[in-house]
Order: sequence, then C-alpha cells, then structure tokens
Amino acid sequence: MLMTRERLTARLRIASCLAGLVFFAGASSGAAEGITLEVFGGSSLDQLAPRQAPDEQKAIQTAVIDGFLKANPDVAAVDWDAQGPQGEGVQRLMTARLGGQEIDLVACSAFHTNGTYVRRNLLMPITDKLGAFKDRIDAAALGAFTISGEVYGVPISTLSTSTIFYNIDMFEKLGIALPKTYEDLVAAVPKFQAAGVIPLLHQGANAPMWPMWYFETFSQASGDPIGKTQSNLAGTTKFTDAPDVEAFALIKKWVDDGVLSKDSLAVDMDGMRSAFATGKSAMYYGGTWEIPSLQTSVKDFKWGVFAFPKMAGTPGAPKHGGGADNGICLSSSIPPEKVDAAMRFVEYLTRPEVATLYLAPEQPIAASIAGVPQVEEGYAKDLRADAFPNTVKFLDWIWPSEIAVATSSAIAGIVGGTTTPEEAAASLQSVYDDLVAQGQWPPK
Repeated sequence: MLMTRERLTARLRIASCLAGLVFFAGASSGAAEGITLEVFGGSSLDQLAPRQAPDEQKAIQTAVIDGFLKANPDVAAVDWDAQGPQGEGVQRLMTARLGGQEIDLVACSAFHTNGTYVRRNLLMPITDKLGAFKDRIDAAALGAFTISGEVYGVPISTLSTSTIFYNIDMFEKLGIALPKTYEDLVAAVPKFQAAGVIPLLHQGANAPMWPMWYFETFSQASGDPIGKTQSNLAGTTKFTDAPDVEAFALIKKWVDDGVLSKDSLAVDMDGMRSAFATGKSAMYYGGTWEIPSLQTSVKDFKWGVFAFPKMAGTPGAPKHGGGADNGICLSSSIPPEKVDAAMRFVEYLTRPEVATLYLAPEQPIAASIAGVPQVEEGYAKDLRADAFPNTVKFLDWIWPSEIAVATSSAIAGIVGGTTTPEEAAASLQSVYDDLVAQGQWPPK
C-alpha cells in the first residue's frame, strides 16, 4: 500500500528535525567549510517530486538533502537550482555553462540527455561509477540514460509506458474477449460498427503524438528499434530500408482494417479523452500519463489496459515507448575533487527509503528505484506484468527534432490516405540528407 499523506508528512517532519540537529552540531565543528554541490535543473520540473504542490515539493526535497548532509559531514550544502519553463531548459543550461556558472550535477530529463546533453558534451559518463547500487535501479529505466553503451545518468523518477486503454464494460456487453493479438482486434471491428461505436480513436490533431505509433510498429518490423535508429542516424543504414517502410505499412493496416479511425486526424487530446469517457469510442492508445485524466473523467464504466498487440508476420517482439522521465547526471565541468561527493549524493538518492520520500507521493505505477511502494490497482498490475517489461526508450529521444516532425507529418499522410509507406520513409531520408548536407548532422 502507498503511504498516506499523513504518514508522509510525519516522515518529512522527522527528517527535517533530524537534519536541523545535524546543522546545529555541524556549525560548531566546521562542517560549513565543506563541499557545496551545485545541482542545476533546466526547468522547474527538474527537481524531486516535481508534480507535488510547491510547498510539499520543497519540503520533500529539503528532507532528502538534509538527510544526505547528515550522513556526509564533509558536504556543507547541496544547492538545487531548478527554475523556468520546460521548453527553455536546454537554453538555460547552455547559457549557464557559457557564463561560467559552476555546475556539478545536472537534473537531467531523459529526453534532453538523449537528444542534446550528451551530443553537446555537457555530461560525464558514469558507467564505471555505479558500483553495487546499480542493482537498485530498474534496468529499463537505466537504459533510458544509456547512450552508445555508456551510462550518463541515474533515473530518479516514476516510469511511463505506452498502452491501449479500453472500455471493459463495452467489451463485455458486445461479447469481445480481451485481445491478445492484432487479429483479435480486427475480428472485433464488426461488433463495434454494429453498435455504432468507433473502435479506436487517436489524438491525431496533436501531431507530436503520432510518432508513438511508429515506435510500436518499428519495434516489430525491425526487431531492434534503438539499434536500427542509431545506424540510420550514423548513415550506415537508411530510413528507406525495408523494416522502416514496413513500420509505416503496419500503421496503414490499422486504418485499412477499420481499427484506427480516420476521424482521428481531426481530434485533439481533449476530444479523444471525451469520446472515450462518453462511450463514443471503445479504445484509445496513449501513455500512462493518461491515467489521472481517466480517473477523473470516466464515471460510468470500468476501464482497463492491454499492450499494443503483436502483428502477424513481423520479426520483432512488441516493444512499447516509455521509461524514466527524470534523472541525475554528472556535469562534464564538475571539478575532479567533487566527483566522489557527487556520486555519493547520486547513490543516496537510490536508497529505497530515500527514494520512497520523493517518489511515493507521485503515486507510481512503476518506479525507477526498487523498493518504492507502488499503486496496486488492477490496471497497474497489468501494466507491470505486460507493458513495463517490454518498454524501450522513445525514439524521439534519439531522433533530431526534424526527423520527429517529419515522422508526424508522414503518419498523418498515411492515416489520411494521401501518402504511401514508401513515400513516408523517403520523406524521413530526405530530411536526414538535408541535415547532413547543411552540416547540422552529426551534431558537432
């Protein structure tokens, strides 16, 4: 069971009181002259328990830091500077580095770690510094911070994955068993149509959400979505290779078979959620970030989850986009004499009792650190059984942004019937070739 808010508050108060005693004792012993660790977060979300109310978030982060200082008297302070909007995080970090600001640790999102920070040499690899505490970290979550075999950060957040949400009551009423394969979904289409229900609706007007479909189909078409994407970006393979084209063809099949509605092109996030909540659509595909909305908007029926299914004839197993959103990384500019203390702080954050302080309030379905209490409702157990073990990092954490935009546009064309799979793949290769020709890829 998750701890109650009252128990959490009591624990925070105890931690703060203990830390206060340590500060008082430390002042007379010269601890204030010790190391100060500077933690930089590009945005206000790059801190511990970022989804909590500001006062609660601050109390949680203070309790965690105070506990570390108590256990490490050679460290006088941990200054955690995280502010500003999420979209300006990279620029804020670059500006700070160019301005000579001291940065020892970076509160690093997996998205920016993969897409920008490592490519710009802003982080130090820590592969050989994880030691025994590596076993506390979820392997898939650590994979989100692993680039070309090197670990650049330790995940310290809840985990996300991708899944299909479905109306349990409607499935039972129409006599539809829980689909185990794509063919099972296709077989159910006539029953949905006879009932006047849209089988599956997507937020297609929200273009950045289309690539999630490609993450799924490319995993099955290629068998190695991360490796193939990296080789495409290295120029040793192409976006027009057979598996890449097949990934678009598999998306087209969802439309041609009547499972994915073409109406999705005109539907935004709110429209998708509303159609599901009112029983107009039986399913939608998205990430675990959808669950809070479902809990508040769905009142008249039970909902559940099942993993994006295996499609016939594909060589790869189903893999679902997701991972740990946030981590803690070592800055490439950290002074050598601070590395040991910084890694002790990273290790401290992975202790189950510490991680529980900052992760349990987030109500995790799954967490990057072992031993953290998790939600025990049926949907959460289903996700942990089926989706999370087969979760890999989102491909748009690896792609340059131009490829992500081109993929969104290509899939919209596939769904609308104006683009063939071959044309879609060619459009990605064209964007890549232009980036190379203009000297924008590979990144300097």
